Order: sequence, then structure tokens, then C-alpha cells
Amino acid sequence: MLSTAVKLLVTLPGQIHPEQYHEKKEETFHVLHGELDLVLDGEIHTLRKGGVVTVMPNVRHAFSSKTGAVIEEISTTHHVGDSYYVDPEIAKNKNRKTFIKYWM
Repeated sequence: MLSTAVKLLVTLPGQIHPEQYHEKKEETFHVLHGELDLVLDGEIHTLRKGGVVTVMPNVRHAFSSKTGAVIEEISTTHHVGDSYYVDPEIAKNKNRKTFIKYWM
């Protein structure tokens, strides 16, 4: 199923989102609050409030924050099952994410 998706991601101080990639999905990260260290194919980029970066398909990416951050993730398409973690053990944990849905 194809659909546009906008997600708010909260990264707590010291939290790390492990390295992954998407075969189909292109996503844009917009930092709404805090500072984010984003690793793209092994290269570190530090984004501050207002920073924006687009991650293309097949680019390995991971992120973390020393102080905490709120990130808006915007993807032009969303494909269920298109997240591939470099560490295969992560995908086995079915409780690795918390989802909150709301409508306005």
C-alpha cells in the first residue's frame, strides 16, 4: 500500500536509533527541537533545530541525540516492511517501536 506519511520521532537524551535502510522509501528528517547526530552511510551530520536532510533509498542511516530531539519524518511513500536493520536481531523484536495515532 502506498501512502504519504508524516511521523513525529522523539529521541531521548542518549538514545540511539540503530542503522537501517529502505529499498523503496525516501524520507526527509526535519529537526523540530534539540540536536540530532545523523549517520548517513558512515558519515556523521549534526542537525540542529530547523535542520533538514533527505535520506534516499538504500542509504544506511542511524541517529542519536546527546540532549534529546524531536524530529518530523516526512516520506513521500510508505511501504510496510521496507525497513531493513543492519543488525538482524533488531527486526525480531516486535515491541521495538511505540506507535501513537491521532487525527485532527
